[in-house]
Amino acid sequence: MEAKNMKVISLMVIVMLGMFAEKSSAFSGVCYVGCLVQCGFTHRHDHKALFRCPLSCLGKCIFEWKSPTGETTSTTTHNHYCKLGCAASNCIKKSTLRDPRGDEVERCVNSFCHNQCTN
Repeated sequence: MEAKNMKVISLMVIVMLGMFAEKSSAFSGVCYVGCLVQCGFTHRHDHKALFRCPLSCLGKCIFEWKSPTGETTSTTTHNHYCKLGCAASNCIKKSTLRDPRGDEVERCVNSFCHNQCTN
């Protein structure tokens, strides 16, 4: 029982860190994990909605990116959609609500998908 409580506490700490962290120009695994925790808690009784959590959180955290000037151009919008498609098909395969693997998803989106979408 204590291990379960520690998991809940550690996930809540991750969520809180995600809330206070500054937004960067890269996809954030902390944002993704925090969103998954919140989505999983909110939809814990709706199993169909639980299956949508990884994709909706992926989109939320990718589209939170702001350019350094604060402008949204057609190029940045295209890159966001490209990264979302790339990440949905390549990066969230191993991610689950119980084990989100935020660092692996972040690495995949920021390296693999970034390279795919800028070429």
